[in-house]
Amino acid sequence: MAECMAHRGPDGCGVLWHERDRVGLAHRRLAVLDRSPAGDQPMESASGRYAVVLNGEIVNAANLAAELANHGSRFRGHSDTEVLLAAIETWGLLPALERMAGMFALALHDRLERCVYLVRDRLGVKPLHYGWIGGAGSGTLAFASEVRALTVVPGWRGSVDPVAVADLWAHACVQGTRCIWREVHKVAPGQWVRVDTQTGRMLEHRWWDGLQVAVAGCDSPMTGADEAVAEEGRTLLTGVVHEHLLADVPVGCMLSGGVDSAVVAGLAARAMPDVRAFTLGMTATDFDERAAARASAAALGVAWTELMAGESQLAQRAQDLVALQDEPFADSSLIASDLLCRQLRSHATVALSGDGGDEIFGGYNRHVHAGSAGGMARRLMARAMGLLSHDAWNALGAAAWPVLPAGLCVRELGDKITKWRLLQQAGKGRQAYEALTAIWPADASPARGQPPDSWWDKAAGERLPDALRRMQWMDQHGYLVDDALVKVDRASMRHGLEVRVPWLDHRVVEWAWRLPPHMKVRGGRGKWLLRRVLEGLASPDLPALRATKSGFALPLGRLLRGPLRSWADDLLSPARLGTDPLIHAPAIIRAWGDLCRGSDAPQHRVWAALVYVGWRDAWGVHP
Repeated sequence: MAECMAHRGPDGCGVLWHERDRVGLAHRRLAVLDRSPAGDQPMESASGRYAVVLNGEIVNAANLAAELANHGSRFRGHSDTEVLLAAIETWGLLPALERMAGMFALALHDRLERCVYLVRDRLGVKPLHYGWIGGAGSGTLAFASEVRALTVVPGWRGSVDPVAVADLWAHACVQGTRCIWREVHKVAPGQWVRVDTQTGRMLEHRWWDGLQVAVAGCDSPMTGADEAVAEEGRTLLTGVVHEHLLADVPVGCMLSGGVDSAVVAGLAARAMPDVRAFTLGMTATDFDERAAARASAAALGVAWTELMAGESQLAQRAQDLVALQDEPFADSSLIASDLLCRQLRSHATVALSGDGGDEIFGGYNRHVHAGSAGGMARRLMARAMGLLSHDAWNALGAAAWPVLPAGLCVRELGDKITKWRLLQQAGKGRQAYEALTAIWPADASPARGQPPDSWWDKAAGERLPDALRRMQWMDQHGYLVDDALVKVDRASMRHGLEVRVPWLDHRVVEWAWRLPPHMKVRGGRGKWLLRRVLEGLASPDLPALRATKSGFALPLGRLLRGPLRSWADDLLSPARLGTDPLIHAPAIIRAWGDLCRGSDAPQHRVWAALVYVGWRDAWGVHP
């Protein structure tokens, strides 16, 4: 199991076996803090009661160590793993977790109570999979950071979950605690699973409740003046970014042309002047953010390095990633993220990212328009805008790109218009959200028989006070966990790169839920708070402050019609699609035909189909 995840931890491997409880722990180490043998894992506590394997980083470990020293703890080294164990011995598991900040997944063996805890961080930054191999209660309970590690356990007999396949068609990923394999589950964010080593009995416990945090924040909103709140936010974010820089290895920042990563890089440079920012440039000019990133780096005083990827590299990596996936994941931005991480790894072992800024501070277009959806005038406008096709709007946007100011340029205008029209026509509730986030609408999905899971949380829809914050919650507990953070983990850890996400530190999240709507969306733009912080770091004419929301997009349709055409033709041929009972092949063939004829509208649907069929055939799955 450990060897098949060597890419996640290239700096060492350790195994610990406890005979009485028949508990084995294995760990692949990416040495970031305390690179000496004192930081090796699995690690036992000073008393010998606990043993642990930890994936991730506890960013406030230094502060906790100082506090624990006052309680009598003595440390062999300075790793966060040793601090974790000392905290659990001193305060107990729950109080220790409540004091910890950062991203982590861990397995803790309590030899006194004869149980194992599988614990995941509050926001779900780090993954943790588990399952009974060979039968619940009678087989082997296995757990790992990646699904593939479970498939090498003797007795593995995987069967595909049809709902997970339907999820893929709907949202390009498998949702919630479900896995593509029926036998495997995911520990939920802010949850632990306790397993009795004698009976196999399992108990789930939510140790941090994100919805409760959101509701509490909305119930006690900030009431201060703009500048006072902005200054409070600036102070909080500065301290959090400073903690996320702690490492005994080189640290860098990922820098796009947007606000989220610019604030991270700017605050990081003030705490660590020699920190370097990295941007992936793509030769397709309408998908290249190098100019905006270069301007941000110069304005923020950050040393900057541009990394490059041509279309041939994107195409080759697309095929490679489909073949390498242990669970199908069809967000095509994984391709560029993977190339960025692979090249960045030669410069740094840790990188700070702006991921989470949109979800936490209200940055998606659906957040900006949420409060004004559904009016008569807007519905009429949406109907009129439907007179032009998706591809016609794309062509119009591309034609205007060279002559418009940067702040007015919109990449893939057809997608933006389509989603805006859906929002106006569907209103503000579940129907609107599902229409906005679905790749394949339910009435056209290739899924057979099983409906997908929904990202819409009924309890949140009833308890949160307005459309903006309801959408933010659905994004935080759904899209962020199941898609964005999966992408970050897969792209980075495949190359032994630790990516940290300061905006998903729970202290930031809990504070941001207290921001009233006008401190998130104002003047037709999202992320008001982050923009105010960035204005304090650079000049008001910085391109990142004027840029429209884009994302890490690719010229996917062009790639599929060009260098990937023969590969895609083969995977999506009627013979290759075969008689798979989980898919409706004609829907896929129609989408592929439309894309080949020049339409970019079905590009994400086609990519989901390619990922599924490629994964199915690579794993020899025959549903």
